[in-house]
Amino acid sequence: MHASLPIKHESRIESSNNAASFVGSAHNHGPYQEDYFLATVIDIDRITPSMVRAVFSITEGERLVASGHPDEWVRIAFQPDPETPLTLPTRLENGKWGRPDGSKHCPNRPYTIRYWQPSSSEMTVDFVVHDGGVASTWAINARIGDVVGICNPEGRFWLPENSEWMLLMGDITALPAISRILEEKPESMPAIAHIEIPATADRQDLDHVLNSDLTWHEWDELSSAGRTDLAAIVRMITSLPAGPGYIYIAGEATAVSECRKHFRDVLGFDKQRIATLGYWIEGQARV
Repeated sequence: MHASLPIKHESRIESSNNAASFVGSAHNHGPYQEDYFLATVIDIDRITPSMVRAVFSITEGERLVASGHPDEWVRIAFQPDPETPLTLPTRLENGKWGRPDGSKHCPNRPYTIRYWQPSSSEMTVDFVVHDGGVASTWAINARIGDVVGICNPEGRFWLPENSEWMLLMGDITALPAISRILEEKPESMPAIAHIEIPATADRQDLDHVLNSDLTWHEWDELSSAGRTDLAAIVRMITSLPAGPGYIYIAGEATAVSECRKHFRDVLGFDKQRIATLGYWIEGQARV
């Protein structure tokens, strides 16, 4: 059903990934395999004021090749306009993908796979909702039976084999990825997480994650510095745990870059052990 407030928090769904996805050997997987699928909405819920959760049934999902990374994302394609049908690229005789029928390219945006159930070909994706934007507008108005397109996923998170701890930082756009990383990490791996959200009501239940220290940062409790204060949050971190670790930062591109500089230049952390993802740029549409 299409739910409105009060907010519903969904329980943990089993994922196809496991702890092996986190260590160095899992990073050495095969090359990316291009493929496209139709995805039909089978459930849609407003889980917090700023987040809509969609569950998709993936047509021929047995072909989908998981990336092996817990932060994996897909590009979700939408109808170009109400009069133009959603179409996907097709494989040509030469093995490449194209649109030999001349169909119109569909607008698409990257989103993290929150949960993936290969046995049922069901994929859960959380959308941050806000005024404007192709994906946000779609999520706010989505109904059961709506169809989008997706591709095979890609990912970035890779924990070096000798890591003794991990630090995760991000704004609300990184919440799905950080949540999945925390839920799927080895229980013995200590994790520190800082997540920026618009308001307390946007917190999600991660209390079940063992060996983790999670701090929420609400905009209504921070100085007004635009749409993200992630760079200010990272400046409050003046030391890191002992031993080799891994730092993962995702969110607004400029803020993410400032965070990386802080760990590298101020705290002297090995830049090879920092992963950064700029999900969006303030003042620009996400593409």
